[in-house]
Amino acid sequence: MILDILEGDGNMKPCKKEEQMLDKTLEILSKDGASKAYEYLILEKEHLNVYSSQLYNFLYCLASVTGNKSAALAWLKEAIIEKGYWYRPEVFEDEDLDIIRNAPEFSEYKKISDEKYHIVYETANTLCSWEKVKADKLALILHGNQQNMHFGRDYWRFLEDEGWQVEYVQSKIIDSYCLYRWNEKGETQLDKIVSKISWDKYSITALCGFSSGCNEILNTLTNANVKCNEIILVCPWIPIIDDCLNNVINALNNVRIKIICGGNDEDCLPYAKTLHKTAIENSLNCNLEIINGCGHNYPEK
Repeated sequence: MILDILEGDGNMKPCKKEEQMLDKTLEILSKDGASKAYEYLILEKEHLNVYSSQLYNFLYCLASVTGNKSAALAWLKEAIIEKGYWYRPEVFEDEDLDIIRNAPEFSEYKKISDEKYHIVYETANTLCSWEKVKADKLALILHGNQQNMHFGRDYWRFLEDEGWQVEYVQSKIIDSYCLYRWNEKGETQLDKIVSKISWDKYSITALCGFSSGCNEILNTLTNANVKCNEIILVCPWIPIIDDCLNNVINALNNVRIKIICGGNDEDCLPYAKTLHKTAIENSLNCNLEIINGCGHNYPEK
């Protein structure tokens, strides 16, 4: 089963450079403040060949917070005008951007971004890489917020060598250019994807998620007619358990559960521990692995 592989010697590829860099930036921001975080990011970004829309978001927000108005506007211009990136409108409401909010350029860049966002928003759909049954076991992978279905491929592809068919799901909820997010509550998307898959033709089915993808998994199992054999929750951002933990536990009866979380993941580790503790108290098959020294990211292996 998939959990036996994860608890064995299966190797996951190292985290991508930018993800590690942004994770480290957040760590520095928390411990040493915005100036140190901005200095670190300015130096380390030179090791990247391409900057994502998320990295630019870090750059212009940190520049703004540190009082560097001209740099913040320059990064915003580079992202939106030169690179053609765009963001969901809520991004521009961030209080980190207050110092540049009244600048004429800010309004111009926001207008261009909003127009592009709404064009894509009108046609966005949930995507899944599944086309047909290719193996006896299926692992369905869900990305986290501000990610897409390609983010998980390097981390989960090794399962294919273990006889699993590994497929990927992408949310229809747009975050920014090529990046997506999941609802915390309400409508689920995963159940509609499962309904299009020959789910019953697999001997074992596993739902695997990173961060908010874990919340989509629990929300679906709790509130939709979807069943699976196993779930893997990596750095689980699962606010669903704030309001309906008992319902979640009931939905996980007869499901094998693996939770993996970084020891430095301040936001998600409490969720991981709460779900694990409650699952064990209810005699569920649940294992929690805490990765020391790891933040909100996949472990290196």
